[in-house]
Amino acid sequence: MSESFMSEMQTTVIGQVESLTRYEMEGNKGGSIWVSKPNSGKNENVLGRELMKIKMPFAMFDQLKAKQDSGELSFPAEMEILCDIDMGGGNKAVLSAVSIRKVLDEKTTSAVPPSTVSTAPLSTTKK
Repeated sequence: MSESFMSEMQTTVIGQVESLTRYEMEGNKGGSIWVSKPNSGKNENVLGRELMKIKMPFAMFDQLKAKQDSGELSFPAEMEILCDIDMGGGNKAVLSAVSIRKVLDEKTTSAVPPSTVSTAPLSTTKK
């Protein structure tokens, strides 16, 4: 798979966001979104919920923290994450968050869509 092919791929992950972390070391900044899902039973070496790590832009952490501080969002939360699929080390795919929003409960009757946190105004995104 060529790198240009990989840079054009995106996927959507819907799951329970357990926590968000970020780092700033030696000029490098970034963060991670930790998503869990029920155990599929396919891997006998996993007990409890299965975890997935998604890369997150550093600025997205502050945006989500502001939503948590305002009471609009609390973690853990069921969320929808739009991700670029990038090539990582060892030719493995790496998911990098482009935008994230809370999944509405089916019982919610509000016609107002949930707000989305996006990196679009903060960084260039490959399309």
